[in-house]
Amino acid sequence: MDITKTIHRYLTTAPASHFVGQTVTVLGAWEGSENLLWRVECRGQAAVVKLYLDAGQARGRRQFDAHERYAPFGLAPRPLWFDRYPEGLSRQLLVYEWTTGDPLSLAEPAQAAALALAIARVHQADPSTVRRFCPNPFNLDYFWRILRGGMGSAQQWLTHGADNPLGAWVAELTTRAERLVHAALPLWGAAQPTPVHGDLRPENVLYRFGDAILLDWELFGLGDPALDVARLLQQSRPDLEEAGQVEWLAHYLGRVEQPGLGERIAVYDHLLPLQAASFLLNGLRHYMQHMQRPAGDGALAEVMPFLQIATSAALVQAATALQMDVAVAEVEGAVAETFGALSPAQTSP
Repeated sequence: MDITKTIHRYLTTAPASHFVGQTVTVLGAWEGSENLLWRVECRGQAAVVKLYLDAGQARGRRQFDAHERYAPFGLAPRPLWFDRYPEGLSRQLLVYEWTTGDPLSLAEPAQAAALALAIARVHQADPSTVRRFCPNPFNLDYFWRILRGGMGSAQQWLTHGADNPLGAWVAELTTRAERLVHAALPLWGAAQPTPVHGDLRPENVLYRFGDAILLDWELFGLGDPALDVARLLQQSRPDLEEAGQVEWLAHYLGRVEQPGLGERIAVYDHLLPLQAASFLLNGLRHYMQHMQRPAGDGALAEVMPFLQIATSAALVQAATALQMDVAVAEVEGAVAETFGALSPAQTSP
């Protein structure tokens, strides 16, 4: 089935469509990580049609709610409609106005400042009218419980019940992080969840006429603004040097009223590289656990060099963020030794 034709038929015939009975032109199509999108035009109005491929009931409603809330302030595109049960389609669908603008460049001070202001306005909004929690952790305790579980699974897999250099590294990283968390937990004592975007990254922002417009609000809800900002800063590191990040953070913190927010952001900044390492290790664990068929050994050998490089880099970054003394060659050696001993036959949980 040609999904574009099905979308066009929905737009022109479905009772829920605002374009029903009118001429609709499909101008383009593209694919997101968990959705399909089309740019369409009807009677001079350009719009985006977004078909969700996963968790559309929740993601679509979150995004529609965020657009309704923030479009009047120029922070999000104007929503047109959300259809939970679109006629002729098996997935939820959201339609919103096409918004023109340029990709955001954090290297440009004016654009970086515009983004800081936009995010501050989101975080400063009244939380009492937000109906859902963001799927991301809403405080440090919740964040750490999830991360601690992931690190424990990775450590158990790596050690296989015996001493292992990489398993020892993972254990030491976890211990360092746990000390940091326990010392920092009081910073969250009086902190209340606020509205958060949930997926802040430069590619989810347009810059137009001096303003930043935020896109892809699928994870919108109540959450931890410190985590929202810390993840953005992590995502921005390739484009924004340390001095630029400090300046950006000053712009943002100057526009929010939440004591201790800067310190909380710094705590996540120390922990997020460890979370990235945990995701990588557990993804590798799941991958190897499924390489049980005879062809598995050859497939694993082909990707092993890349996996070793990526794992070494992730662990070094996590150790550096936790202010551990780390010898890169030592980590690389531990990774090489451990991965050399791993085979599909040794990957039981």
